[in-house]
Amino acid sequence: LMVSISPRQMLTGKIVALGAAGLVQVILWVGTAYVLINIGGQTLALPPGFTIPASILFWGAVFYLLGYAVYGSLMAGVGSLTSRMKDASQASFLILSPLMVGYMIGLLAPLAEETQGLLPVVLSFFPLTAPVLMMMRLADGTVPLWQILLSAALMLGTAYLVVRAVAAMFHAQNLLSGQPFSAKRFFQVLLGRA
Repeated sequence: LMVSISPRQMLTGKIVALGAAGLVQVILWVGTAYVLINIGGQTLALPPGFTIPASILFWGAVFYLLGYAVYGSLMAGVGSLTSRMKDASQASFLILSPLMVGYMIGLLAPLAEETQGLLPVVLSFFPLTAPVLMMMRLADGTVPLWQILLSAALMLGTAYLVVRAVAAMFHAQNLLSGQPFSAKRFFQVLLGRA
């Protein structure tokens, strides 16, 4: 397979296929929630007239796909550089840490009534925290369209750059195979300095 296509095409194909499978799962969850809300809303103790706006569902799908592209690419890069499960789990934690920080800020911001405050707004533009924080901001209140579009554009650009960098990692992987994972080497290879 590697002989007939480029590493970037293979990586992009894998990410798109797995992302589509994940999107089908999310659609099933949302569909089930929709049915439960419309049929059994009374037993779920939802307020009368509760609905999820179509714009939230649309932007949720957009930020899911963009977030998946960024994180799926980064995880593929980790996979190309690690040969042991222990190294892969350590590297995965490193990659997922910004997402967890964004999630915690998103959870704590409503408690402080600061979902549209400086920190959540700034981090909703950072591509590694935007998938969570932008959706939490959208669910909590009105977000200007330019902020949504800018955040999505930054994530799209990041996804493109990460896919290109990770495709280059597949070439460098042969030089690094058998070595234990190190965060320093991961970022050197990602930035093309290894």
